[in-house]
Amino acid sequence: MEEKLPKIIGRYRVEKKLGQGAMGVVYLAHDEMIDRKVAVKSIRFDNIDTQEEQQKSIDLFFKEAKIIGKLSHSHITSIYDMGIDGKYPFLVMEYVAGETIKDFIKGKKKLSLDAILKLLSMIARGLHYANQRGVLNRDIKPANIMIMKNSSPKIMDFGIARMKDSSADTRNTETEDEEKGVILGTPHYMSPEQIRGKEMDQRSDVFALGVLAYEWISGNKPFAGATLKDVIRNIVKKEPEKLSSTAKTDSELDKIIHKALEKNTDDRYSSAEEFSDALELYLNRIEKKKEEASPNASGAFSVNQLKIINQLRENYLFFRDFTEDELFNIFLLSIREKYQKDEVIVQEGTSGAKMYVILKGKVAVTKENNGSTIEVIQLIAGDCFGEMAIIDKLPRSASVISREETTVLAINETVLRNSNPQLCLKLYRSLSGMISEKLRASDTRYLGLLSRKEGHRGTDI
Repeated sequence: MEEKLPKIIGRYRVEKKLGQGAMGVVYLAHDEMIDRKVAVKSIRFDNIDTQEEQQKSIDLFFKEAKIIGKLSHSHITSIYDMGIDGKYPFLVMEYVAGETIKDFIKGKKKLSLDAILKLLSMIARGLHYANQRGVLNRDIKPANIMIMKNSSPKIMDFGIARMKDSSADTRNTETEDEEKGVILGTPHYMSPEQIRGKEMDQRSDVFALGVLAYEWISGNKPFAGATLKDVIRNIVKKEPEKLSSTAKTDSELDKIIHKALEKNTDDRYSSAEEFSDALELYLNRIEKKKEEASPNASGAFSVNQLKIINQLRENYLFFRDFTEDELFNIFLLSIREKYQKDEVIVQEGTSGAKMYVILKGKVAVTKENNGSTIEVIQLIAGDCFGEMAIIDKLPRSASVISREETTVLAINETVLRNSNPQLCLKLYRSLSGMISEKLRASDTRYLGLLSRKEGHRGTDI
């Protein structure tokens, strides 16, 4: 017999069921007041007998809303609302359309290694954003991360997350919890310290992301086992096979992924951002090799490109204090990227650590607004875009599309910071000074408007 859908949950009109787990069901619904699609997650009491257990489930459910409500990041699903409909509590979340990483791993649709690593780097940045604000996810896994159509990832589930200052879960996971079937987390992706009930920090989320990365690249879980007990034992005691033995990767990527899977937290990356940096540096080296191997590769910059280098100091305040040699060194550490007409250079909503200088061609900066695309401005050779990524690495607020055959120079903050920290620091300071100047000008305009408004009030009286 087909399950009957609720017509309304709270003020939200239910359209269809999106998915169901042991404790909850998620519906696609329509918010008629704001006229947008939303995902409504409602708790289930099917397997909960006592009133006390039901209340604990409700408390845990609403804790997720309070935790995610503190976060605002394009790689993390937003919470819009929460409430109780009858006796069932519900959360209203951003509706995210796409495919989960689990779908990619199991399905026939395959991504290139470069595409996977770029997405992993973005996921790590979103995770670092949460960790920085004291939120530990504790359940990073392929089913909980959606890849949207614009190639931007979304971490969707913080159901067992906690703040860093919360008390650690100290259960004996290997024995009592295994028998009761209430392990807090998904066993294959749990860190050794999580299994042992020891104190967790951001490095525990890094471990889970390392497991996900290994599985996505190779198609195999690093700590597989015939039984739950085998899986747990392997996570705690067994070293995973080298990634290169199960996938077409090299020893360098082996080291990067396996460092995230170290048993000892001190041997892992100290943060998800450090993991992201390692992936960015690896990708940059691959891109450099491709650039050098290209039939049209030339080690030297053209006369016109050298002219643009000098023009940068005249056109942009944040390059004005750089000597010609310093700018040239930045350019040598950067990669020239070529795009055909109407190719996307930067996608709104994705994140990265690159800013761009247009060496040849023309681009358009566009923004999405209620389903339509608005062209904000066109830029030509000598113009820059994406500067904010150097400072905050937050998701892009606009897209950039080539309007003709275009060559850009991609300046990667991660590469610059690791190769020449002094130059990177100088660029930070220059960009920060520019932003500070813009903020002061904005404050002045605001105070001027406020003053005129107060003056009008006085006249009216």
